[in-house]
Amino acid sequence: MRKVVGILIVTMAAMLGVSVPASAKSQPAVSGAWQFSCLSAYQDIVSTMNPAWIPDQLKNGFEVIKVSGVATGEVRLGGSPTVPWLTIYNKDLKPIYHAVGFNSRSDELWKLVIDQNKPTNFAPKLYEIQPYTGVKAIALPEADFTFVEYFADWCTNCKLVQGAMADFIAAHPKLKITHVQIEADTAKMQKKKYTSQTCPVTT
Repeated sequence: MRKVVGILIVTMAAMLGVSVPASAKSQPAVSGAWQFSCLSAYQDIVSTMNPAWIPDQLKNGFEVIKVSGVATGEVRLGGSPTVPWLTIYNKDLKPIYHAVGFNSRSDELWKLVIDQNKPTNFAPKLYEIQPYTGVKAIALPEADFTFVEYFADWCTNCKLVQGAMADFIAAHPKLKITHVQIEADTAKMQKKKYTSQTCPVTT
């Protein structure tokens, strides 16, 4: 029904010569960028992800870590690091969700974890990402939930996440949500690792 209404609006706008704005995007309250020379740090932090949270269609670029043929409960980025990556923190800035990729039901999963509001060990703490991104937990606006989104300009699914996040925030006006957007151009990081093994970080 929503799709049909959208088509009707676009059709009528074309007939009337009115321009239709692009899909809404959530404007971040805070921005940062993952340092290109810190690919190993990116891999290590994303490797805390719980593989049970990753649908089969989103496992591209990941491998389940096994010891003697037995899964350890961790995944690690494979040869091609992947974005989008999203972590959700609660009011106490404890992580309650950590996943890569996007599908049409991601917003339902966000609502589920927000309702449960249960901290997870399979997610990076904000202080762990601070040295690589410059985003400081102490400087974040107070909110019920903080969405930390990692993206790259070339990433199509990142745009889907941003549109879904804008819709999600608009659909839950009683929730105070801070959107933090961090550029993590994994393609550039992948190239950088061959020219530099250093990861100069500031604390």
